[in-house]
Amino acid sequence: MQRVEVAWSKMPKGALGQSGDSIELVERPLGGLTLILADGQGSGPAARRISRMVAMKAVQLISDGSRDGAVARAVQDMLYTAREGRVTATLALLTVDFHTRTLVVSRNAPAPVIVRQDSRVFRLEGGAEVIGTYRKTRPAVTELPADPGSLLLTYSDGLMNAGRRYGTTIDWPIWDERLCLAAASQLQEFVQDLMEHALDLERGRPSDDVSIMALALQGDDDSALRQLHASIPY
Repeated sequence: MQRVEVAWSKMPKGALGQSGDSIELVERPLGGLTLILADGQGSGPAARRISRMVAMKAVQLISDGSRDGAVARAVQDMLYTAREGRVTATLALLTVDFHTRTLVVSRNAPAPVIVRQDSRVFRLEGGAEVIGTYRKTRPAVTELPADPGSLLLTYSDGLMNAGRRYGTTIDWPIWDERLCLAAASQLQEFVQDLMEHALDLERGRPSDDVSIMALALQGDDDSALRQLHASIPY
């Protein structure tokens, strides 16, 4: 038996107010979990409304049994129709499917998905347009074996651009090395450390909403216990 570890972290633009990003976790009807990251155009309440619309439509479709590629296309069509092609959003789905024993990545976002498998780290990137502008936009979908020790991580463009206004960026080779060595049980710690590093680069006041989400598979676990921890301001 394997255990799925899930972690995410969000910080709004300027470290104040409401993030324009939405992250959701949904259980799949045939077994499995999907993490959803939606980033609405702009920031603040207007972006939040867009990202919530996108994320909740994805939640509904996944709960009804739709596959991730079909979900992404339907969400794109919904946003394009509702906002007549005038508003964009990004959408990323990270899935562990118990029924097919696979990891499925669906991307409509410029940010890559970082993958750890077989003791190496690589990226799924390119070929993924944002949703909302063009009628025929399609997701980039990748299916991988759900091997023990596998890890998926992605983020919003706020992390991609962290530090650039101060002439620096995240040193990804260092973080890739850490990711290669991290245990699945350390996923939350890794995500939080990455967020804190991004905030340090932004001197505590990010120029855009920053979101990170990840899932990892831990092997040799016979416990049926499920746990979820959240820390949310209000």
